Amino acid sequence: MAPARRTVGGRLRSVAVGEEDPRVRATWRVLLAMPLLWLLTGGVLTGNLQDALGIIPSGGSPGSGLASSLLHGGFFLIALVPWARYLDRQPLSTYGISMSRDWLGDFLLGFGAVVIGQTAWITANSVSGGTAVRLSPSLPAEPVLVWLVLPFGALVLHAAVQQVVFFRVILKNAAEGFHSRGVGVRRAAVAAIPVAVALFISMHGSATPLRILDLAVAGGIFGLLYLHTGELGLGIGAHFGAFYSGTVVFALIRVTGSTAGPLGAIDRYGFPKMVIAYLVVLAWLTWRRGEIPLQTAIAQVRP
Repeated sequence: MAPARRTVGGRLRSVAVGEEDPRVRATWRVLLAMPLLWLLTGGVLTGNLQDALGIIPSGGSPGSGLASSLLHGGFFLIALVPWARYLDRQPLSTYGISMSRDWLGDFLLGFGAVVIGQTAWITANSVSGGTAVRLSPSLPAEPVLVWLVLPFGALVLHAAVQQVVFFRVILKNAAEGFHSRGVGVRRAAVAAIPVAVALFISMHGSATPLRILDLAVAGGIFGLLYLHTGELGLGIGAHFGAFYSGTVVFALIRVTGSTAGPLGAIDRYGFPKMVIAYLVVLAWLTWRRGEIPLQTAIAQVRP
C-alpha cells in the first residue's frame, strides 16, 4: 500500500513544528529570538515610547539610562512570558536567572574577574612604560546616588536582557537543534556558541575588524560562561562588570599615554581584559570544584 500523502497543512506544520518535539522548531526559535525579544522590546517599543512621552528622561543622563533599561526590561519580560509558554514551552525558572546564594556568588565572581582583568591590563601597561596611571583630583560632580546607583540599575538590567536573549534563548535553542539532528550533547553545546556570537555581533551593528573581534571574543566568553554552569550568573556579572567598572569603578583613575607596538591598536578594546577575566574564572572554578565543568545538558530538552 502506498504511504498516505501529506496534506498542505501537514507539510506546513512539519516545517514549523518538529515530529518528536511538539514545540516550534529550534531553527525558528533561534531566528525569532532576536527580532521578538530584543529588537521589538528595545528598539521599537522602548525607543518609541521614550521619545513620545516627555515625562521619561531622554538623552545620555543616568536617569535616561535607567528609564530606558526599566522600560526595556518591562517590555522584555512581557514578551518573554508568552515566548516561554508557547514557543519554548519552558518555565521561566529555567532562563538562567535566580536569586540563590550560588547564583549571586557567580555574579560577583564574573564582576570581580572583569575588574581584575582591567586592573591587570592597566598595571601591565603602566609597568611597561606605555601608560601613566594617576588618581583623578576630584570626584564626579553628580550626587553619589546618581553616580553609583542609577548606572548600576540601568547597566545590570541591560546586561541581563542581553544575556537571556543571546546566551540562554539563542544558544540553548541552537544546542537543542544540533542535538536533535544527531550531534552529541557536548559538540552540540559547543557548536551553538558561534551561532549566538554571530547574532550578538550583528545586534551591535559593527563593521570594523577589531570591533568585530572584540565582540566575538566577548560573546564567545559569555557563551562559555553559560556552558560552564548552565546559569547566567557568571555571564551577567562579567557583562555588567564590563559596562560598570569602566565608568564607575575606574572613575577615579586617569590613564594617560599610549601603549606602543601592536598592543597599542587593541588597548582601547575590551577583549584583552575579558580574556584575563575568563582565565581568572577558570582558575577559580578549578580551585573550588576541582575541574572546569561543562553543562552539556543545555543541549537536551527539559521535560
